[in-house]
Amino acid sequence: MPKIVTMRERVHQPFFDTLIRTAGLSAGSIQDTTDLFTANTGRSQATTNLINGSTLPSDQSHVTLALRVFSWYRNPILRVAGGAGEQLASNGDYSLLAPWITGTGLGQAPGSIKDVYRLHWQTEEQLHWSFGTGLKNSIDNMPTWYFPAGGGLSGDMAGASDLIHWQNSGFDGHQSILKLARAVLLPPRQNVICKATIYALPSENLAQTFGTTQGSRNMLSLRDNLNAIDAVQKVVTFTFDGLYSRDVQ
Repeated sequence: MPKIVTMRERVHQPFFDTLIRTAGLSAGSIQDTTDLFTANTGRSQATTNLINGSTLPSDQSHVTLALRVFSWYRNPILRVAGGAGEQLASNGDYSLLAPWITGTGLGQAPGSIKDVYRLHWQTEEQLHWSFGTGLKNSIDNMPTWYFPAGGGLSGDMAGASDLIHWQNSGFDGHQSILKLARAVLLPPRQNVICKATIYALPSENLAQTFGTTQGSRNMLSLRDNLNAIDAVQKVVTFTFDGLYSRDVQ
């Protein structure tokens, strides 16, 4: 369909990309520094709505008015096998036949609600974000707690030891978002800059004394805990939100 070259329309359109989206059943590959909104392979609508990655399509532009980080983790549930004289099998995420039962790696074990809690607070404190356009950051090196998502599930342990739904939402509502003091302008043909950097908590050279490292996994590092084979469901996304100027067809 041809476009009207002398006319644009402006709509409210957020764009998001994903740092991690996994069921925790295989080893991850998150690094201490990751660039989002890049034209890498393997992208899908489940992980981003800006498929071409580093630039807006077709010489379009964006006035970014808010930034959001969505972080969501859920502990795994053991599926109980039914047998003679037992109840029918329960629903669950994994069974006792899972690979880690045979000891495939030290520190690789099903996560618990406390592991999920660790992921949440490590994400808030250790995962830092920088965002901008072209060759210059507009916001530089701020932790996740600065970018509340403003929606979705609110924090609730529900009084149960196997249920936890927390996220970086602030209050449950869109009033809890980072509204920028000055809009970030993304002009046509300029690259989007979005860098996620993880700073592990320091052990002050006491990791061996206190046993904070299990095999190759540093329990004080969000990177290692995101990459663990622990059946914990993990999602972290970054969204820039505002007014999108696009072609009229």
